Amino acid sequence: MARPARRDGTTARHRKNRSRPTPKWLLKAENLDAIAKARCLMVLRVLSGEQPVTEAIVEARISRGTYYQLETRALNAMLSALNPLASPDGTPDLTSPAKQIERLQEKVKRLEQEKRRAERLLFMTRKVIRPTPVTTGRGPKKRRSSTTSGPKPSTSSVKPTTTSADSTPTRAGADEP
Repeated sequence: MARPARRDGTTARHRKNRSRPTPKWLLKAENLDAIAKARCLMVLRVLSGEQPVTEAIVEARISRGTYYQLETRALNAMLSALNPLASPDGTPDLTSPAKQIERLQEKVKRLEQEKRRAERLLFMTRKVIRPTPVTTGRGPKKRRSSTTSGPKPSTSSVKPTTTSADSTPTRAGADEP
């Protein structure tokens, strides 16, 4: 059987893609935790030098490339989980302290700008509009007197007083009414 030729003169081998079903062990949820623990122990054994990579991949029945992918993922997960600025669950999301600090700094910058704008507006308003006395329209009206500055006493409760002119003696020697 002849292979089809490419433009460059070489022959290519095409294989039909086959479907890749999900492994049965992956569908069983109760086994996922056990598999993760086994892989974690495998990576830790290799990294500590307790077991060589060749023995670990034979025991786990995985390829060398798969092992190194697992090792890289495990180390990246450890780094993100142990980062002091990471969230407690290890996911880099908007609730991490670093993101919160960044958001709060942006908020402070925006609020300072709004404050400066409001202060400038108040300054310009005071410059244009001079303050005047404020009347509320409440309370009794005050009577103004032209001769005295204080309030006038009510005439019904005050007894008439005698002045010095009333008590001066006359030529007759008696007080006139």
